[in-house]
Amino acid sequence: MIQPPKALGLFLCDQVLFDRDTQKPCLIGCFAGMAVNEFPSGPQRFDVFAALTDGLGAVTMELKATHLETEDEVYVRRLTVRFADPLQVVHFRYRVFDCDFPVQGVYLFALSVAGVEIAACRVRVYQRGSP
Repeated sequence: MIQPPKALGLFLCDQVLFDRDTQKPCLIGCFAGMAVNEFPSGPQRFDVFAALTDGLGAVTMELKATHLETEDEVYVRRLTVRFADPLQVVHFRYRVFDCDFPVQGVYLFALSVAGVEIAACRVRVYQRGSP
């Protein structure tokens, strides 16, 4: 049986580290804005983190980034997360290595299951040195 999870939040950050003893996540450099040198930006690297619960089984999720003004999708990845117990909180970290931003603006990063958004966050991407 597969049961889709619920998200307790979605964050973009420079890096997510897990404590060796407790496996508690430590989010380093969470951000809502990203400065790039030029547009198109070239590949950007960062981590996406979500705390997920109520899931059961192997659940296929989609991580998508969309430019809000144009509705252009700039990044899409499908991945499978396994949930052994619906009461368990799964600390989901996905390392993004290759997200290009074609123009400046606000982008929505959304995590969805079977086409239903379970978490989202916005990030403003702008040229370094601009106000």
